[in-house]
Amino acid sequence: MKNNFSKTFKRSFTAAAVAMTLSAAMPAMADNVNGAIKGNLITQSGVSLAGATITITDKTKGYEKTLIADANGQFNLNQVPVGKYNVTVSQAGFEKAQINDVIIGVGKTALLEIPLVEGNIERIAVVGGAVRAVDVSVTESSLNISSEELELLPVARSLTSVALLAPGATEGDSRFGDQASFGGSSVAENAYYVNGLNMTNFRNGLGGATIPFSAYDSFQVKTGGYSSEFGRTTGGLISAVTKSGTNDFHFGVESIYSPDSLREQSPNSVYLQNDRCEDADGHCIGDLYVNNQDDYVNSFETNIYASGALIEDTLFFYGIYTFRDNEEEYGNASQTSLTKEKDDDPYYLARIDWNINEDHQLMLWGFSDERTYSESTIEDPNGTGNYTLDGGTAYHKRGGESFAVRYTGNLTDDLSVSAMYGEVKFSETDYSDFDDCPTGYDADLGVDTTCYVNFTVGSNEDKREQLRVDFDWYLNDEHTLRFGYDSETNTSNATTINSGGVYYYYRTYEEGARLPNGYVLPEEMKTTRVRDYKNGGEFEVENWAIYIEDQWAVTDTLTLTLGLRNDSFTNYNADGDEFVSIDNQIAPRLGASWDINGDGDSKLFVTAGRYYLPVAANTNIRLAGAETYIQTWYEYEGLNADGTPVGLSNQLGDIAISNGGDGTAKASNTLADKDLEPMYNDEIIVGYQAAINDDWSWSIKGTYRTLGNQIDDGSYIFTDEDGEYLGENWFLFNPGNGATFNFDLDGDGVTEEYSFTAEELGYPDAKRRYAAVDLSIEKSWDKVWSLKALYTWSHNYGNTEGFVKSDNGQDDAGLTQDWDYPYLMDGANGNLPADRRHNIKVYGAYAVTEDFLIGANLNVASGRPWTALGAGYTPDPDKYSYGDTYYVGDQRYPRGSMGTTPWTARLDLNFTYNLHFNDQKVRFALDIFNVFDASTATRYDEVAEVAAGDDSATFGLAQSYQSPRRVQLSASYDF
Repeated sequence: MKNNFSKTFKRSFTAAAVAMTLSAAMPAMADNVNGAIKGNLITQSGVSLAGATITITDKTKGYEKTLIADANGQFNLNQVPVGKYNVTVSQAGFEKAQINDVIIGVGKTALLEIPLVEGNIERIAVVGGAVRAVDVSVTESSLNISSEELELLPVARSLTSVALLAPGATEGDSRFGDQASFGGSSVAENAYYVNGLNMTNFRNGLGGATIPFSAYDSFQVKTGGYSSEFGRTTGGLISAVTKSGTNDFHFGVESIYSPDSLREQSPNSVYLQNDRCEDADGHCIGDLYVNNQDDYVNSFETNIYASGALIEDTLFFYGIYTFRDNEEEYGNASQTSLTKEKDDDPYYLARIDWNINEDHQLMLWGFSDERTYSESTIEDPNGTGNYTLDGGTAYHKRGGESFAVRYTGNLTDDLSVSAMYGEVKFSETDYSDFDDCPTGYDADLGVDTTCYVNFTVGSNEDKREQLRVDFDWYLNDEHTLRFGYDSETNTSNATTINSGGVYYYYRTYEEGARLPNGYVLPEEMKTTRVRDYKNGGEFEVENWAIYIEDQWAVTDTLTLTLGLRNDSFTNYNADGDEFVSIDNQIAPRLGASWDINGDGDSKLFVTAGRYYLPVAANTNIRLAGAETYIQTWYEYEGLNADGTPVGLSNQLGDIAISNGGDGTAKASNTLADKDLEPMYNDEIIVGYQAAINDDWSWSIKGTYRTLGNQIDDGSYIFTDEDGEYLGENWFLFNPGNGATFNFDLDGDGVTEEYSFTAEELGYPDAKRRYAAVDLSIEKSWDKVWSLKALYTWSHNYGNTEGFVKSDNGQDDAGLTQDWDYPYLMDGANGNLPADRRHNIKVYGAYAVTEDFLIGANLNVASGRPWTALGAGYTPDPDKYSYGDTYYVGDQRYPRGSMGTTPWTARLDLNFTYNLHFNDQKVRFALDIFNVFDASTATRYDEVAEVAAGDDSATFGLAQSYQSPRRVQLSASYDF
């Protein structure tokens, strides 16, 4: 009877032993590098078991940790490295129990409930089982996926492609590169971490440093409700961990090839109306507007990697070297020039792990994404596409060499610590052999007129130095604390100037057109605009924060997460003077999770939090530097042989100084509102998640985000009693609030303080709202098939996108055109560029045989809003200085009033075949992206006027399309 009962008892736990959701008792915490394990031991009768010995091991990495179950038969271990573990439990009077292959993912906690059977038989009862989907103690919204799972799916080799698998993530404007928008925030408001190192580009927030993609081991994409440990983002957070060495030596070679011969081309865009067709520099119906027919993209990558133990069980290494060979070609619309890009510098990464003992580990790792890619131009002045003339070569230095060292220690069974110091370097330096040649461009012909190669030249080097210390303290079965400190010193060295020190721009405008300096043309006229732009200096940003968080098991079914973060940001100008300092940015993070039935199969959860965003270094460079940005217009008199103007004798109107860029560095106390408040988002999420059975689960989640404050640059124009101009100050402020700043109005060299109400400044409140409902259903991988289906309805609306401006492709983080003058916001309220109302994602894999697998990834999304942008301001033409307005002629077109771009649909497929012999593995894969070669337009030209009163013939034409079908071939060998 006892034996039969014992067998029945053990069988009953087979499907639930691994990662089974516990009751809310005994919380555990995981950070953005490691994971955690928590467990509960029970007897046949269900009574908690105390005093048992729990051993957690990963023999491949020499990891072993022994714990003693507490009075309630529970155990808890934080700071567990990502990997696969065996957990063994022994206790006098009971058979040993063992769970194998417990997977620890980055930022995740493995939840175990382990049964022990009475008896003194010397044997180990292996109780295996399936992963359960619901963790009732977690409130954050995130996607966790390993590199092994990604191999089953057709996903492009980039962090953004991984992030786009998550609900609420949408593709950003292609002009900002390969970026994603999370929860309605702009693409420049995300954060990227690898092994705990902040890799985010702090100059403008767009992307970050790059490591070889094959080096990634595990990913976590946080889309909302995340811990107070994380800050400096109002969008999403992507955290990843690299591979590491084991006791088993591994060597491998992997090649990935995406040939141009197996790639289709996007459609061309052509003129649909005549644009001075009768003129030599005009355009006729059918002429190219966007030339995609000359596109050529060919990429080849080979990775050589090795890993193993330098000292068995103690010291491990992992290294990867990536040979890269990427080629790209593209032509201009007039077919007078063809540009060839060559990017073939290698990447590499190395990692050392030292198990000092079972309680202390050290990680040292570094990588290089330093590269210089070239852009060589060949030309055909006749515009026939017969490119033969050498147009020069530009060189672009990017990336840098970076490193980090990280210590992890279990000081006691209840207290653990991690400490990290690291440096990340970035470069945006452009140069060529023709940098003394002035910049010249004829907008009528769409051709360069001079020998310049780089539009701007100069040296731009950035470095982030970061330090953080985090503690996990298990107080008791009800409370687990996490607290810590992190700081960053971000330094930017910038020198930027137009090639040759000047930019000549030639364009014809119709009679009555109003130039940005206010001059009205008396007749149709071709003009020469001369721009003088330069800027430079060394600029520093200091960020630091402290945080604390308590995971509180209030009852067996209710867990509260109570967090608080305090951020401080300080920005310095080129003289080292502080011009922005915002302290005590208190960010509460609250979460609650209710195990509704007390069985761990379903939960109702809610989170609420505030998220702050620091002032980008781009603001220091452009606002706090000695920037020159002066433009003057002249009547066109022809060109010299070198493409420069014949003469500049007839000036049209006054000079225009943009953003106060007169070449002098302004006093630091004039640069920002003295009562400047931080930029932040508030967020609330309510959701429900339930397991249908051991394999299937579903969830529904509602999200609401609202922008609390925007920080951007604006201006105030001082006038006398008669309205005559006296002076103008540019400063950082919170739109919709009043401002106090200093300004030297009388020019005596001494600044005076001025205060203005919001009404006097004339700017509306900054608004950005995001509301969404996410529905998902998921079947976990059972070595036969998996499936995940997501539907998101969302609405993103307001009058500001955030750190960037997708309407015109502006990536001036914190200094967008929007708030430069009040009239630019007249009509700005509406659906924002990230508003894709419907988004459907379906992806999964199927094993035809054990070694032959098929993966699919389907994305269907509604289009983005688009707008008619004018070049004047009809309600008060004298007020207009420059910028894209929501008035075309005398008609007002509010944001998004032109509707949306079409829906897009894309299906990707992959086919994988594995060969195994002895300890060796050969893998062949074929990925087909955009199988049906869908070519829907994704962005239209939104500029409706080239000047006030002069319509644009290209308004509404497609500027970009879906990426065309391409095929990726890969093969790897590992032993």
